[in-house]
Amino acid sequence: MTNDKIIHDPFGCDHCWPGEAESAWSATRKLVRDTELIDESHFRILIVKCNQCAQRFVSVFTEMIDWENGNDPQAWVLLPITDAETASLIQNRDSISEYEIEALGKGRKSLLRNFPRDAESPYTLWGRGIFVGPHD
Repeated sequence: MTNDKIIHDPFGCDHCWPGEAESAWSATRKLVRDTELIDESHFRILIVKCNQCAQRFVSVFTEMIDWENGNDPQAWVLLPITDAETASLIQNRDSISEYEIEALGKGRKSLLRNFPRDAESPYTLWGRGIFVGPHD
């Protein structure tokens, strides 16, 4: 279940934010860690950056423990952010809330990757904005 629809926007470059969702997910491996906002074992929020165009993204990882079968569902979302949003996140990183993360980029194109509990493989698609999923 992959949504390959191309959504054009003014963020990123072909290196970090290509038009096809699976290609964009592959490109995330080339992004470098800029700032760690939250780092827990099942919940992580980072600011990552493209070395080619300097575009920054907020990256959110969530995971729920599957106590019965050990097949922990996981989700990732990546949203390009502005310089002002980057500065605000870094300045407030010690008190950042999930609500503040979800308020970023309302309607802005985001990249979603989900690996549900009973799925054989993850799927990737374009979305809008950020939803911080359930996590332990």
